[in-house]
Amino acid sequence: MKGEGSAKECGKSGTLDSCNFMRQFRDLESRELKQLTAAQFMEVWDHYDDDGNGFIEGTELDSFLREFVSSVNQTDCGPEVVSDVMLLELRECFLEAYDDNQDGKIEIRELAQLLPMEENFLLLFRFDNPLDSSVEFMKVRT
Repeated sequence: MKGEGSAKECGKSGTLDSCNFMRQFRDLESRELKQLTAAQFMEVWDHYDDDGNGFIEGTELDSFLREFVSSVNQTDCGPEVVSDVMLLELRECFLEAYDDNQDGKIEIRELAQLLPMEENFLLLFRFDNPLDSSVEFMKVRT
């Protein structure tokens, strides 16, 4: 699984911003989320959609929420930062705010509402219309 490989790499080298994937997308001084490109957004999506089913759900969603919240801290921190009770409340609030179709899962369009992107249109276009070249883009666009 994708998540297992990332965890092993993190454990060995101490990279991936101290084992918190989301931390690399925060400004070092302000701790605010940086603007993400479409490629970076897809990197986040692929990281948390471990099973590749097109949804972030269950333990994938819990992992995303824990790292999203704890990524504000500048140093690595354990699961105690987000207790199980807090995680349950956070998941409920998050799904209420972003799960537009109320299916208990996060789709790519729903996550796009949360993460700041400069290329939101491009991301959603690429997701809806997978293309191999700019020539194909021009054909679809016209």
